[in-house]
Amino acid sequence: MRPLPRSLHPLPDETLTGYILRLAHRLGTSPGAIAIRTGLTGHRKANVLFRVPIRLLHDLDPDEIQTFAETTRLTRKEVRHLLTSSLAERYGPLSGKFTPRKSAARMVNDNAWLLTHTPRYCPGCLTGDGSEIQQLHGGSWRRSWRLPPVFACTEHRRLLRISCPACQQPVHTAESNSIIARPWDEDLHPTQCRTTIAPRTVGRLQPACGAQLAESDAARREDLPDAQTLDHLLGLQQRLLDLLNPIGPESTPCVGWLIPAADYFADLRALVGLVFLSWPAARPFAATPTLAEALDQDAERRHARAAVLRGRPGKRHSSRPFTDPPLDPFLMGAVLGIAERLLDADDEEQARERMLPLIHQASGFDQALSLYLRRKDWISFPLRIVIMNHFNHMAPMHQIIARGPVPSDGQQKPTTKGYRRAYRSHP
Repeated sequence: MRPLPRSLHPLPDETLTGYILRLAHRLGTSPGAIAIRTGLTGHRKANVLFRVPIRLLHDLDPDEIQTFAETTRLTRKEVRHLLTSSLAERYGPLSGKFTPRKSAARMVNDNAWLLTHTPRYCPGCLTGDGSEIQQLHGGSWRRSWRLPPVFACTEHRRLLRISCPACQQPVHTAESNSIIARPWDEDLHPTQCRTTIAPRTVGRLQPACGAQLAESDAARREDLPDAQTLDHLLGLQQRLLDLLNPIGPESTPCVGWLIPAADYFADLRALVGLVFLSWPAARPFAATPTLAEALDQDAERRHARAAVLRGRPGKRHSSRPFTDPPLDPFLMGAVLGIAERLLDADDEEQARERMLPLIHQASGFDQALSLYLRRKDWISFPLRIVIMNHFNHMAPMHQIIARGPVPSDGQQKPTTKGYRRAYRSHP
């Protein structure tokens, strides 16, 4: 394929979708045309039944990377940095170690810990940095906004949004299984809402919402939580962003150990499910009353939804109400704050003391799901030390530490690569 007449440099942390939207706007064409020209649809005739598969948000085949790089005049490294697969080294839910799936399609399919259908966003970030190119085409639609643990913008001191303030629908909602909504619409700016505001009628596509999503801090309209709650959420978010940063700390404390960042996010994923399954056992660990009250309501809704699913015939997916992360950024921050506090124990004994009531409650409600959340290849080795045994016959801690989880090959030597003890000094 021939190179496009003009191109753009990717913005920091930009996702593939955002790059296509900005490039199409610069060239005065549609995102669908850009997707076809850059080889993302496989063939030009694909515009008859057009879609850009969701797997391409996460990863591209080597030939697809090469074609995209040649047509956009980017390097292969720049193309890879547009994909969420480049985050897997630090984000456990996208790592084959903790989510063992063989292909990009399987990795993103039914993976609630990657926001594939609609992103969160910061209105302040979308206004850009004031440079000429961002004034024309908007700021970066960030890759990190596709990760559920990213729920706030520490630069603009605000929670992210997931819905459009005008149509109240999730932004960029695509009608088909595609990463681009309204791919043939040439008139929308990259920072406008692309959600179709009414259902499609026969042979006719209804107009897009088109509301402007970018806004300065001076135009902020949403209600912020109280100062104590906001400070807690922003501090938590900054710590998580530091772990996601490629040049950030490679390890972090967890139940008395230092573990890799990817393992820590895997542990957070498991504990979010345990918190909701055992609620209100985890309520005392909420940082503020505002956060606890919000989780009271969300946990009640989740348990009610699970009860409905359990009453259905066939495959019920009754675990999903507990294991899926909240889409609402405020609730996401609330439950992650509890998970962080549970993991921030000085040693295994303190961690077990904190988590044992949750394990009791969860096992009494749904023992199978409780064990599933604590299974091998789902959490880190140190966390397995704490909660690997059934609560009715917990072995003494020194015996568990000495033995460790036994590898599947039957050898007695525990697999502890990347882990080491954390030594803390306290007054």
